[in-house]
Amino acid sequence: MDTFPEDIALLMIIAGPAGSGKSTLCERLIQENENVERVVTCTTRPPREGEVQGVDYFYLSEEEFDRKIEEGAFFEWAKVHANRYGTLRSVIQEKLEQGIDLVMNIDIQGVENFRQAALEGTLIGQRLVTLFVMPTDFDDLRERLRGRGQDDEAEIERRLNTARREVKEWDRFDYAIVSKTRDEDYGAVRSIWQAEKRRVRRLLG
Repeated sequence: MDTFPEDIALLMIIAGPAGSGKSTLCERLIQENENVERVVTCTTRPPREGEVQGVDYFYLSEEEFDRKIEEGAFFEWAKVHANRYGTLRSVIQEKLEQGIDLVMNIDIQGVENFRQAALEGTLIGQRLVTLFVMPTDFDDLRERLRGRGQDDEAEIERRLNTARREVKEWDRFDYAIVSKTRDEDYGAVRSIWQAEKRRVRRLLG
């Protein structure tokens, strides 16, 4: 009998408006499942209280970020609000080659860059899974943003305007869920991840 193929390491990208809970979903998937890690991305924004260099983000100056762009070090990068964010090629490639599942949350622009890379036959072509977390409505999203206590009202309104544009892109993702409770959202994401690990076309390459 032929040997059953081993699981293939996946890159699951979870996107959605600020306050939709995508960061929490990523962290829970990592905490409750072995061999799943978060992709640590780069940013030019300053660290928030309690955030750690190399754990939450790689915090770069504008000059350092420019240098990384010139070196072609980023898999993708984009400007979000007033700051820039980028994913290092080396981080993605090394982990997937080691058989480690990766999960990350990035903005809509970043997801499109990964889609294009997948179409070009790169390492992630066989491994990419995209999921969009849809807010129940914008009033609920506003309250979630207020509840975080991270932004003033002007910033919250700016994020809501961004969210209105982002939700129009939901049908370009492999999966989409309407956010409910934290447990329900996590159950849906974990089920998708487990199913994609067993998708035959991935196992066969």
